Amino acid sequence: MPTSIIDGSIEAADLKRAKGGAAIFRSITFQQDDGGTRTIRNAVVKDNVAAELVPGARGRFYLYNAFDLKGVHGVRTVGGRDVYGFAGNNQKIFLILGIANIAWIALILFTRGGVPLLGVALLILSAVGYFFMSKGQREAQAQKATRITARRSPHS
Repeated sequence: MPTSIIDGSIEAADLKRAKGGAAIFRSITFQQDDGGTRTIRNAVVKDNVAAELVPGARGRFYLYNAFDLKGVHGVRTVGGRDVYGFAGNNQKIFLILGIANIAWIALILFTRGGVPLLGVALLILSAVGYFFMSKGQREAQAQKATRITARRSPHS
C-alpha cells in the first residue's frame, strides 16, 4: 500500500521533532469518517503539511509508504485548502551515498587495483534505496495529480 487516503479528522498528533524542512511525528491518530480510527507511527512529513496536522483538523489526508518512510504527503481541508509536500530527504541521502561509493570504488580500483566489496554492497544498497524512494515520490505525485484533476472535474 504505497499511497492511501483517509477522510476524517486528526484526533491526536504527537510531534517528536522538526528539523531540516521535515517533521517527525511519534504518532498521528485519525478519526475516520466511517467511524474507525487509524494510527500512523514514526510519520515523516514536510513542514508545510505538518502545519495542517493539528488535532481537530478535518479533511482528506494523503498518506505514503516509500521504502523505509511513511507519512502524510498531502492534505485537503474541508475549507478547500490543498497542501502537498513529499519528504524526500532520504532520497537525497541515498543519491549522495551512491556517488560517494562510486568515487571510493574508483579510488581503490586505481590505487590498489581491486574493487572493495563493501563499496559495491553499499552502492547496491544506495541504488535500491534511491529507486524505492523515487518510486514512492512518483506515486505520491501521481496521487496529487489525480486529486487536482478530481477537484477541477465538474462531477466532484
